[in-house]
Amino acid sequence: MSIDNKTALIVGAGIAGSSLAFQLAKRDYQVTLLDDNNHDEIEIFFNKAVEVSPHFMLNNTSYNALMTKASKFSYQLIKDFNFSKKDSLMDGVVKLYEENESEKLIEKVASLDIEKSAFKYLQKEIIKKKYRIDDKAGIYFKYGGWVSPKKLCSTLIKHKNIKFIPKSSVVKIGQKKAQWIISCQNSNNYNASNLIFCNSFSINKIDLFKDIYLKKNRGQINWLPSNGNTKYKEIISDKGYLIPNVEGLDIFGSTYERDNENKELSVSDFEKNLKTYKKLGGERFDQNKSIVKGWVGMRAVTHDRNPIVGKVLDNSNDLNKKPHSLNELSYYPNLFINIGYGSRGYTLAPFISKSLASMIDSTESSEDEFFLNYLNPYRSWFKKIGLRKQMLLNTI
Repeated sequence: MSIDNKTALIVGAGIAGSSLAFQLAKRDYQVTLLDDNNHDEIEIFFNKAVEVSPHFMLNNTSYNALMTKASKFSYQLIKDFNFSKKDSLMDGVVKLYEENESEKLIEKVASLDIEKSAFKYLQKEIIKKKYRIDDKAGIYFKYGGWVSPKKLCSTLIKHKNIKFIPKSSVVKIGQKKAQWIISCQNSNNYNASNLIFCNSFSINKIDLFKDIYLKKNRGQINWLPSNGNTKYKEIISDKGYLIPNVEGLDIFGSTYERDNENKELSVSDFEKNLKTYKKLGGERFDQNKSIVKGWVGMRAVTHDRNPIVGKVLDNSNDLNKKPHSLNELSYYPNLFINIGYGSRGYTLAPFISKSLASMIDSTESSEDEFFLNYLNPYRSWFKKIGLRKQMLLNTI
């Protein structure tokens, strides 16, 4: 690729946009990163700590492979930044399950491309003794922990090849020759050879993307002072999670609520989270419910809860006409999306953005191609018309 083509406009400076900006900058792209907000005002940054942790499924090998690769990648990325303990602690995660489910999952994990020292089966007796949790077995996974979302994203975009421009809400996109042009609400225009939207729900404000399905799922987490009795450092995760002793606070949650966009902290949700906290071995004491502390955010959730990442189909395609081959479809040149991470952005986005950067740079490996096919923005349509299997012929 010529130097003239190594420019990129990225819209959205959350974890997806920041990760992609970092990966492209490392490949010597000149990156302009836009966001609706000032950096300090990005919603997720008001959360004190986010979980980096794999999530496994019994009957989805591709998903488990993605989670394993992504968790390890995010773990190593964060470790390499050498953050202080007030900004991150990557000491692993314990995933709790029923005993028979744990035994089945450990077999699934053992079959993945990961070293055996990275995970360990924990019997019920061990869970009870160390974590004070009854009737649960679990799996310890090395590649997990927590990080300050603000610290990680701020560090990712410090690269000399990245220019961050806040308060730049996109109102229009266009093309001129081989350049994409963005017009912003602040009357400024920006151009680059590559354009990538990583802007979550705001993508629906652009006419081209108004039909992309993203559901808003409200989540609340809470925190309480830790009294120092917690003897472990790793995250405990079941149907919720507990991050112990983050700067003197235990952080726990999270609720999951559809069709509620209220961003105010809720006492009833605090009570739900408090039950999770206690189930996961948190300290048991009465809390003054008039002093509820925490954070509320909206998760951008897709139809199958996987992100949508990749090239954008040209409007000239007749989606009502069934193509016989993927080769019959045309795409906008150098236009991509990278959105819909739900609650797993800090686990998945750094790795997936690395793969997307390789696609943009035409250097993708067979592994990159496999995962990008798995997360293709049009996967549901391809499945409906019988072309999904064509996409997934490659194996890792």
